[in-house]
Amino acid sequence: MKQYLFLFLFITFSFLGSNKAYADNDNVEQELAMRVQQAQVSGNDSEFYDAHKLFLNHLEQKEAWDKYYRVWMSRVIYDVNHKHFHRAYTEIHRLTEDIRDRHQEQYLYISHMCLGFFYSGRNQPEMGETYFRKALQGIDADKEPVSVFNCYLSLSQVLSFNRPTEAMACLDSLPKQMLENPIYDSGVLGYRCIIASRLGDQKAFDQYFARYDSIRKNNPAGFNPANLYQVMVCYNLAKKDYKQALAWCDSTDVPMMANELRLDIYEKMGDWQRAFKAAELKDSFQLVDEREVLEDDIMDISHGIDLLQAEEEKAELRRSQLMLGGLMASVIIALLIGILIYRYFKNLKLKEQFQELQEARRRTEAGQAIRRGFVTTILEKLNSPISTLLNYARIFNDPEFKLKPEERGKRYSDIVAAAKNVESLMDPVLDSYSRGDLGITEEEKRVCQDALRSPLQTLIGTAEVIIEADGQIPHDEYMQLRSAICRDCYDVATSTRKLVLFSLYGDAYPIPKNYEIGLNEIIRSILNSYDLHFKTKPKSFDFKSEVPDSVTIRTNTLLQELLNCLLDNAVKYATGDTLLLHCRAEDNGTCTIAISNEGPTIPAAEAERIFVPFVRLSPDEHTLGVGLPLAKCLATSMGYTLTLDTTYTQGARYIISGL
Repeated sequence: MKQYLFLFLFITFSFLGSNKAYADNDNVEQELAMRVQQAQVSGNDSEFYDAHKLFLNHLEQKEAWDKYYRVWMSRVIYDVNHKHFHRAYTEIHRLTEDIRDRHQEQYLYISHMCLGFFYSGRNQPEMGETYFRKALQGIDADKEPVSVFNCYLSLSQVLSFNRPTEAMACLDSLPKQMLENPIYDSGVLGYRCIIASRLGDQKAFDQYFARYDSIRKNNPAGFNPANLYQVMVCYNLAKKDYKQALAWCDSTDVPMMANELRLDIYEKMGDWQRAFKAAELKDSFQLVDEREVLEDDIMDISHGIDLLQAEEEKAELRRSQLMLGGLMASVIIALLIGILIYRYFKNLKLKEQFQELQEARRRTEAGQAIRRGFVTTILEKLNSPISTLLNYARIFNDPEFKLKPEERGKRYSDIVAAAKNVESLMDPVLDSYSRGDLGITEEEKRVCQDALRSPLQTLIGTAEVIIEADGQIPHDEYMQLRSAICRDCYDVATSTRKLVLFSLYGDAYPIPKNYEIGLNEIIRSILNSYDLHFKTKPKSFDFKSEVPDSVTIRTNTLLQELLNCLLDNAVKYATGDTLLLHCRAEDNGTCTIAISNEGPTIPAAEAERIFVPFVRLSPDEHTLGVGLPLAKCLATSMGYTLTLDTTYTQGARYIISGL
């Protein structure tokens, strides 16, 4: 099932089923709408695009702009569902320009909805939420109840995974008259069941499921089965009937969805062996899906480049013809009026100088954009091996997790492959620094390479020892080697991620704060997810807050990276067992976060130097030296201030102010 197939069906019904007069008045429109729907369900690109184009042309001739732009939106949804993101983005631009060219600005909310679908399909729920809310502001609720319904439903979808309570509130805002239709009501009830299950609200789940199941059994023609498999899995999980839940997974013909449902079931059952295998299968599905998206985007971009090159060649030919004509005219004018020749060449020279300045500026901006795009691509490529190393680190950190001797070769081969993948991408990342605003010397580059290669080579060597031993290593020795691999996996993964993030955000370019959340809530979430058990010494966090839980801040998800960098530094140099994280409100209406430990004190003279990239205060250190500089750049980019409290003498205390 594609991500927005459920919503697409609602939009199709808005063309066909919910407006009978529209269908009766024009049988041609009804036939064209059916062709679009059938082509969408078949998944054949050429059939869908042909049917869609015919439908648009028909509506354009009738100047039925409301239907015209909603049908155009179905093209964007189709492309997002099938991971044609480049095509979808191009269509959104064309749609928006068409609305403005025709002066139909009342339909700009459709562009916002399309952008919401696009960013949600690219797993950017914050951006999706932003555009769905913009769309809601531009819809006339009295005239467009179907659009309001679809927009609230889409907003609920992007909120459901991270903020299920708000997602349920969006469903409560759906127009009541739309829910009188069982096809809409059953679809929404199914989605309510899924969200209630995520919230752990069994009472609400039972209430929604009773109505949902009643429609399914008593009115099958009006029942929307879009989320049936997920709902029935949630229902059987609530009853702890794992066998029946797995049976529902087996009945779906969508492997990726079935595997994700099985992963949830195995985790609830406590069957970690099968959960681990399901998680591996999920990663493989995601890799295949990402590769297909990348290949599709590359094909679309290559086609676009070919078209641009063809247009450029035509333009160059026209420019050559114009220049030749201009030269002939200049010769004739030179024979007649010498003064005009002088003025012509003088103006031409000024124009060329201006164009050169413009071109130099364009090249500079393009170079910076290319570098950022390059580093972003490297980060996307590193996400998979970094996730692999972190997952194995978390699994092997549990001494109760067992691997059969015959399984070790495969698992440790995965670790070696991920580590070598990270190693192969290390030099391109370091080379990207020399193209940015910061730049690094060859000596700094060599130090960084050594700091990363040492744990990488140790990790690869240890894993290869286990592979070559073929399960013959004594248990005690094997557990020691596994513990070493666990630590090296974690160190390599976190160090590499910090290095790439610093390459991407080290220029302190402004980062939008498009995410609102409770201050205490986000800190508790970060502390709960922080991988403290990988540290060399056991530590614990003491969280104290003078700020009420009702206080919210507007920030960016990169705040978690900022705090993780500071937590890593505080844990690394702490000599005491407890670290303190303290929040307080300031008189100017902002809040501050202080992170402190008990340990060595940083001299006041070094208070600024510790935030300089690749600086190590001790010659014995072999770290990258980008954790604190990355935290500083992220703070600056989000409009915060990060400082070292030089008045604190029991260890180190870092203060983030301006939240």
